[in-house]
Amino acid sequence: MDFVAIRARVERSFAGKIIDELVRIEVIDRALALASKLFVAVIPLSIILKAIAPGSGNFGEDLVERFGLSGAGARATRTLFATSGEVRGAVSVIGIVIVLYSVLSFTRALQRVYLRIWRLQPQLPDALIRQLTWIVGFCAYTLVLSPLRDFEHSNDIASLYGPSAITLGALFWLWTPHVLLGKRVPLRQLLPSSLMTTAGVTLFSVGTAIFLPGIMSNNAQRYGLIGVAFGLVSWLFAYSAVVVVSAVVGGVWGRDRMRSGGAREELPGGAAQQQPGGAG
Repeated sequence: MDFVAIRARVERSFAGKIIDELVRIEVIDRALALASKLFVAVIPLSIILKAIAPGSGNFGEDLVERFGLSGAGARATRTLFATSGEVRGAVSVIGIVIVLYSVLSFTRALQRVYLRIWRLQPQLPDALIRQLTWIVGFCAYTLVLSPLRDFEHSNDIASLYGPSAITLGALFWLWTPHVLLGKRVPLRQLLPSSLMTTAGVTLFSVGTAIFLPGIMSNNAQRYGLIGVAFGLVSWLFAYSAVVVVSAVVGGVWGRDRMRSGGAREELPGGAAQQQPGGAG
């Protein structure tokens, strides 16, 4: 048996390319970085957005409903997060500035993921503008979804939020790398990444509804409020890993799709695409 030939065949296969890419971009480190920044940046921003968004409820209640929590897990989650009225009363200019700076840090981490996947160098002159643009888009995306969830819950319309979230999510995950990469990758090449990320996040949400309630309840019973934080951090890491892996699979799929179509991948200005390891 020719193991060298088998190895070469595996490396040229779609699965082999995905494994090589996952190793190259250091998927665990990237997911950990995104999860930590989600916890200290995007979660506080989401709490503020939930407090100012139209509709009733608060972030803690939103988590209980989204994750299907009950018992000790639901009680601890409601206690852990302040109500919308308390959040509005506690928000200050300094607090908002700190949250926005933290979200910028998360945006840079997410941008680095896509830069490494597509082997592109950062474009420093307008990087901040693109990052701020993404934050505005994320806020708009969140502010649209939150009232939809509240409207569905208050009117008992079971088929509104799911399709809307999937459709808006597909558009959001197509727009995200398009903006963060400075529009250097065509939308048609980013479409597989959007589809894979949307599918991955959707399946992850289904799994969350099945497994997370029990985990959160057990954590709350054993450790109290900090147990909810432990469960939330674990959930954020798993979510980040899904996003990174989906982006990698979509990136490999997109490049193969362009090659099979006879298109030549180039960077702006006609420079050929870098070889693996050239991006930071």
